[in-house]
Amino acid sequence: VEQHGVVDGIYRLSGVSSNIQRLRQEFEGTGCPDLRRDIYLQDIHCVSSLLKSYFRELPNPLLTYQLYDKFADAVATQLEEARLVKIKEVLKELPPPHYR
Repeated sequence: VEQHGVVDGIYRLSGVSSNIQRLRQEFEGTGCPDLRRDIYLQDIHCVSSLLKSYFRELPNPLLTYQLYDKFADAVATQLEEARLVKIKEVLKELPPPHYR
C-alpha cells in the first residue's frame, strides 16, 4: 500500500466500494489475490479499506475490550518514551493470537 499510494492519509482515504467488494470476494475465494493487478494498484485505497473493514468486523477487537482502559491510559501518557514503555507493557498482556 505504501509503495503505491500517497502516504499522507493513505489509511484514511476510502477505496471504491466495488473494488473493495471484488477484493473481499477474492480473499474469501482463493485466499490470495494478486494485489499487483492494475485494478488494485489504481485504487490502492481499496486494500487499506478492506483491511480496516476486517478489523472492524472482528468479534473481539485486536486490542481487546478487556485491555481497552489500559491502552487508553498508556496512550494518554505525556512523555513519548514513557508512553512507548506503557504501550509495550500492555501489548505483552494481549492473548497470543492477538499479540501475533
